[in-house]
Amino acid sequence: MNSNVPANSGCILKKSSPLTSVLWLVAERIVSLVLSLVVTLAVARHLMPDAFGQLSYLLALASLAAPFMALGLNSLVSREVLARSNDQRLILGTSIAMRGIAGVVIALAATALAFLYLPVGERYLFAFLILCSTFNAALVVEYWLQAYVANRYASQVRLLTLAAFSAARIVAIYEDASLSVFVFLAGLEIVCAALLYTWVYNRLGGGVAKLQSSWAEAKRLLKDSRWLILSGIAAIIYLKVDQVMLGLMAGDREVGVYAAAARISEVWYFAPAAIVASFFPRLIDRRSIDSEAYFMDLQRLNDFLLYSAIGVAVTVSYCAAWLLPLLFGEAYEGAVPVLVVHIWAGLFVFMRALLSKWFIAENLLKLSMASQVLGALVNVLLNLKLIPLYGAVGAAYATVISFAVAGYVVLFFHPRLWPMALVVTRSVLMPLRLMRKGRGLYKV
Repeated sequence: MNSNVPANSGCILKKSSPLTSVLWLVAERIVSLVLSLVVTLAVARHLMPDAFGQLSYLLALASLAAPFMALGLNSLVSREVLARSNDQRLILGTSIAMRGIAGVVIALAATALAFLYLPVGERYLFAFLILCSTFNAALVVEYWLQAYVANRYASQVRLLTLAAFSAARIVAIYEDASLSVFVFLAGLEIVCAALLYTWVYNRLGGGVAKLQSSWAEAKRLLKDSRWLILSGIAAIIYLKVDQVMLGLMAGDREVGVYAAAARISEVWYFAPAAIVASFFPRLIDRRSIDSEAYFMDLQRLNDFLLYSAIGVAVTVSYCAAWLLPLLFGEAYEGAVPVLVVHIWAGLFVFMRALLSKWFIAENLLKLSMASQVLGALVNVLLNLKLIPLYGAVGAAYATVISFAVAGYVVLFFHPRLWPMALVVTRSVLMPLRLMRKGRGLYKV
């Protein structure tokens, strides 16, 4: 496998070390965490629970279309560029074309449905959001950067976009802007990020004009991605359906309360994504060289992810009673019991980041899809049962249980998943392993 791109590609991008990549991603995510949290708090306080809930509802609805637009090509692009570096222009060009066409088709269909079913005041706001989402086709460049562990460039794009639109949101709050202004800013942020990714590829990848596409490559990519499409659809359902169902069954205020708690829970989710994305190329290399060392790397990484998540969950649960009212204001005091439950979903989110990459490395895309579908089904059924009884708290319980099913329980259902079931179980039993093996915990 080539460590750099072919000399004739016109690309000047070179691989970085996993440590450099992790440091960039972690630094970016810490800055993003602080900045986005501060701005979210300001927006939530400005809009109050009802309007903040309406904003969260519209964003959740728009996010349901994302996997249909992405076509399962996200991490698959990284894998294909690593495996076929001489064809990278064809892979990237075809992927962008596929995502662009899918985005336009889905956006038009979603807009038509919105005009049939959404209230008049929300139709045009949703239509604007979903049309802006078509620009996410340019995110293919991010996965090309991941393949060469050059995440610093993606970090710079995200930071620049976040800083600019955070400032715009603060100005909007100062000007006492209405809900529609914050929806417009969310859509324009997507467009801005896409333009910056295009600029990065023009600078480092030889230019967008040199990208190629073909039906043969599209068929090849779709053959591998079709299960990831279904998996992505299921994943976004069990990640976002809670807010959509709350909006339909309990109203905007419950969505606003739930969204405030979820914002504190989900702000930590950057860590596993950053770490796993940076170590994924190393895991792919190690798998082909030394299977024993490969599984030891998986174990070490999963242990770290699980106990980092436990540390976060314990700390946030202990601080929730005073933290949420302090950050969001007394109007959001009802979000405290939601947060105490919802934060524990992070245990399975942290480990799922590694599990999702493992599915790709092992080419278990059908089983990845099945796990996500099961999680989505459990989440929808539990929401139907628990939201009428417990409102936002019920939705939080549904989220935690469905994440546990999709990220752990499902691993016992098929023999090919048992190796990862063992890894996760060993992580759960890490205190016993430490007592037994001590410093030799990770010796091959």
